[in-house]
Amino acid sequence: MHRYLLKLGPVTIYSYGAMLALAFIAGTLLAAYRAQRQGLDKNKIIDLIFYILVSSVIGARLLYVALNWRYYSASPGEIFKIWEGGLVFYGGLIIAFAAAVWFIRRNRMPFGKTMDILAPSLALGIAIGRIGCFLNGCCWGKISYNFGIRFPFKDNPPVYAQQLSEGLIPQGALCSLPVIPAQLYESAACLIMFFFLLWLEGHKRFEGFLFWAFIALYCAFRFIIEYFRYYEANFIFGIFTASQIISMGLFITAAVILFSGTRARSGRPL
Repeated sequence: MHRYLLKLGPVTIYSYGAMLALAFIAGTLLAAYRAQRQGLDKNKIIDLIFYILVSSVIGARLLYVALNWRYYSASPGEIFKIWEGGLVFYGGLIIAFAAAVWFIRRNRMPFGKTMDILAPSLALGIAIGRIGCFLNGCCWGKISYNFGIRFPFKDNPPVYAQQLSEGLIPQGALCSLPVIPAQLYESAACLIMFFFLLWLEGHKRFEGFLFWAFIALYCAFRFIIEYFRYYEANFIFGIFTASQIISMGLFITAAVILFSGTRARSGRPL
């Protein structure tokens, strides 16, 4: 609801960018602390997170631009304005995962253990980052007069601008129509996942268990919350969003790994 935290002449600090920075700092400090406690080099973990940060932003932006190519093909200069919002989590996750695999193998780090160290940081980072989405007025939900929140016209947040362009609100309207705060729901869900993963660490069945548990939990939640988010188009088969298709694929992958890993740990045949 407040897109700008601070304006000093030509310098503008965006709420969205500030929350992403906070998410990165919090996630890095947590992962470094957990790495040190578990006997891994915290400096390598910090380097790994830097690679993940850069690759995730690139991947998230590329997927967002691809899904909204009609707009960006007409306004290519807007592609690089990531501080205004416009990232798709799954695009960042896929590219960041590839970067993490490359870095971990190159530095001969234990893959499963390293990913388990990162898992709670991922949940915490998303929880903080989605608050940035809420402040920015992006990633909003469908119109709901019973459960919605109105975004004021100040600073022209994306939800207000979208409703204005669709003629849902008149010129000069003081606020948007009420929309479901999907950003806050996702933030709360990921915060719960964060604490659950910390608890689950004492009960994990194999190295990598926490990471794949997070993927399964997040994908299940994301599939559901997509039904409450606003989308102008980009439906596949007329019923699923791109994120729901990816959610299903990743959930099945995570479930198979969790099941097979647990069976192998118990010594039972797969």
